[in-house]
Amino acid sequence: MLLKLKILKVADVTSSYVDWFSVPETICYSDSQYRSHTLEGQKEYVNSCLSNDDVDLYGIFDDDLHVGNILISGLNSIHKKAEIAYIVGDTRYRRKGVASFAVSTIIEISKTNYQLNKLYAGLAEGNEGSRKVLQKNGFVLEGRRFAHLFYEGKFLNQLDFGLVL
Repeated sequence: MLLKLKILKVADVTSSYVDWFSVPETICYSDSQYRSHTLEGQKEYVNSCLSNDDVDLYGIFDDDLHVGNILISGLNSIHKKAEIAYIVGDTRYRRKGVASFAVSTIIEISKTNYQLNKLYAGLAEGNEGSRKVLQKNGFVLEGRRFAHLFYEGKFLNQLDFGLVL
C-alpha cells in the first residue's frame, strides 16, 4: 500500500465513494445511516467543506484509489482544538492500518499546519475498531455520555477521547 492524505476535491467524488454509505457495516456507528447519499449530494458536501475555512476534509488514498476520508473540524477554535472523524469506506482496506495511518498523519498535520493544542473524537461504545485506532495513536478516554447516541434502534453511550498535542 502507498497511503497518503490529500484535501478531497469534488473531482474525487465517484459512485464508488457514494456506495460506501450503502454498506451497513460502514455506517452502523454513524449518523450517515439517517441520510440518503447521492453523487450530487456528496459533491455538494465536498464543495461545502472546501469553502469552509473551519473544516478540512482529507481523502485517504492508496496511490490514486480513494479508500476513505478523515475530517478535521473546528480549525478556527480560539481554544486551538479540533474534532476528527474518519471512515474507511473501501471494505478491502479495513483492518489493515488505514484508519490508524490517517489519524497519525492528521496528528502531525495538526501540529505543523494548524498549530493546534488538542484533538478529540467521539465514538459509539461498541465501535471497537475506532476505539483501537484512537488508543493506538495516544488518545485517552476523557468521558462517557450515557445513552447519547441512537443507532440501529437502540441508545448507545458515546465515548469521548482526546489527545493533547
